[in-house]
Amino acid sequence: GVRFCFDEFISYIGASNEKLAQDYIDNAGLSVDLKDLVRQKQQLYLEMIPGIEPLPGVMRSIMTFAGSYRLAVASSSDCVELEKILTTLGIRHLFEKVVGGDMVARKKPHPEIYLVTAGLLGLAPNKCLAFEDSESGITAAKSAGMFAIAIPNGLSMSHDFSGADRVIECMDMAD
Repeated sequence: GVRFCFDEFISYIGASNEKLAQDYIDNAGLSVDLKDLVRQKQQLYLEMIPGIEPLPGVMRSIMTFAGSYRLAVASSSDCVELEKILTTLGIRHLFEKVVGGDMVARKKPHPEIYLVTAGLLGLAPNKCLAFEDSESGITAAKSAGMFAIAIPNGLSMSHDFSGADRVIECMDMAD
């Protein structure tokens, strides 16, 4: 079968399931249905969620921020994935809103997901702070009018984070 090289995969960090699947179908010349491929990928991912470990400092920071700030999730991942991750980690109750990529028409780097999330919270975007690990996420947050902090991970280190208001190495540094 056709394989994506690692460098190609890295460019999809922060992108939607549909974008990754459509490009894979196109590049591999596959004759499979986009929705079927996305559904298969999602099913495998949902099965893997119980084994997911949060990045260093994330849990401690969430617990610290939850007492003082209103928290929401705005992610390209579908809501069913986000809900399962947050529930599995035992922190779903700390987030007022969870907005997934399947709730918006235009995915990151478009600002729609951040504008929707701010709207659901009843906050002006310039009163919000976004933590992002991808270039497309930083672009979306800044285009929405939010303050954006980049936290590159092992996969997104090569992304361009020059548009961020601040770049930190790990979540602990945001306290």
